Amino acid sequence: MADGADEKLAKYRAMRDFGKTPEPAGGKPSATGYSFVVQKHHASRLHYDFRLELDGVLLSWAVPKGVSMRANEKRFGARTEDHPLDYGDFEGIIPKGEYGGGTVMVWDRGTWTPDEAEGDPRESLKRGKLVFDLHGEKLKGKFHMVRMKPEGKSDPWLIFKGRDADARDEDVTLLDKSVATGRSLDEIAQSKDRVWHSNREGPSISELVKQIPTKVKLTNLEKVFYPENGLTKAAVIAYYATMADRLLEHVKGRPMALLRCPDGRTKCFFQKHGSTPLPPQVHLGGDWVSIDDAEGVIALAQSGVLELHTWGCHSKNIEKPDQLVIDFDPDEALPFERVVEAAVELRERLAGMKLESFVKTTGGKGLHVVVPCAPKQGWEPFKAFAKALAEAVERDAPDKYTTNVRKAARGGKIFVDYLRNGRGSTAVAAWSPRAREGATVSCPLTWKELAKVSPRALTMLTVPARKGDPWEGFDAARKQALPKKVK
Repeated sequence: MADGADEKLAKYRAMRDFGKTPEPAGGKPSATGYSFVVQKHHASRLHYDFRLELDGVLLSWAVPKGVSMRANEKRFGARTEDHPLDYGDFEGIIPKGEYGGGTVMVWDRGTWTPDEAEGDPRESLKRGKLVFDLHGEKLKGKFHMVRMKPEGKSDPWLIFKGRDADARDEDVTLLDKSVATGRSLDEIAQSKDRVWHSNREGPSISELVKQIPTKVKLTNLEKVFYPENGLTKAAVIAYYATMADRLLEHVKGRPMALLRCPDGRTKCFFQKHGSTPLPPQVHLGGDWVSIDDAEGVIALAQSGVLELHTWGCHSKNIEKPDQLVIDFDPDEALPFERVVEAAVELRERLAGMKLESFVKTTGGKGLHVVVPCAPKQGWEPFKAFAKALAEAVERDAPDKYTTNVRKAARGGKIFVDYLRNGRGSTAVAAWSPRAREGATVSCPLTWKELAKVSPRALTMLTVPARKGDPWEGFDAARKQALPKKVK
């Protein structure tokens, strides 16, 4: 902690009972020394807490309407007590009856750069005028803060966006999901997890994992696999152990390729065979691997596997596929609603051919529509049917869809990917984690809930709490036969 930070935090600490509240009390400076965070805070009233790191603390303002990205649109902000640096990672619930009791979301975060022309930001603060650039996920570009005339003990300020290339007219507060977990305030409030999320995982999760009855030796449990939210290898193993039964419904005995990330999600490699050693609970094929039980699931987690990608067949009948996948991969500019529309349209087309289909997120912005079927035909006619299906979707709405694999052809369109249906091709398995920011999961959904979910909110932290079987009837649908032609 920087010199003088303890003195600056005295007021903050005096206002809290840390035996009752999960809020942090300290923290170390960030790598730059200039981090920022905006936390949406639903306490006695809904407001936004705007915080800038300086000299070992977070300078803080309560901004009732949030910071605007519209040039020169002034928002009122009341200066509050300095907060500890670890508060920048706090997302969770402050118990009722405690100071600030309510729900807290990490609405935006990043770094800030003081304006060189204004000189030392400490002197600028004293003068009541601070100019800086924000480098966040939602807030970007030049901003100004100006102190108003104090009234009594209050310290009122105005914050507004400068006129630059980053200014825009849209209401940025409508981007209403956490940048840390993808959750809404309601989803955070409904969570049973009242512990603030920091850049480190406490020892309790590791101790819990050590109690799993397994023959697999579990090592390096404290290694951080997801640096943006501090999820460790122990947390990944805990997810796999909790979800083993549901995972096995979709991966047991099926050929797989693995995305292994032994040093965390930012450094990974694909493995299809035994070129890199795997535990004995993982079976090796020619150019694939497979598992049969929960021990195999835990072995994959111990090996740093963050993604499971399955073939569309079972290893005992490898030349007869039994699961077709159409991947809707949208252009980055398209909203998720367009992808939902595409999946529903395909479902209706398949229903017209008397085929039942199921849907899941990919862990990104896309969706997979999955059609289980009887293993009656070989790979060539199977892939030909998938291709004809994708081309029919494109033909009916060429302004919305493309089957062209080149990204340059996707401008404003959704790529209808049928290429996952060839021999040796794979698709990420249902319930598999993804090696992506936020620890998202490829999560099965009901068709009814599809339009209501946020893919970024479906993570290793939230998915295990989901109730029921969103793919009820999936096993029964494995008996359905693909028609010879696409309608």
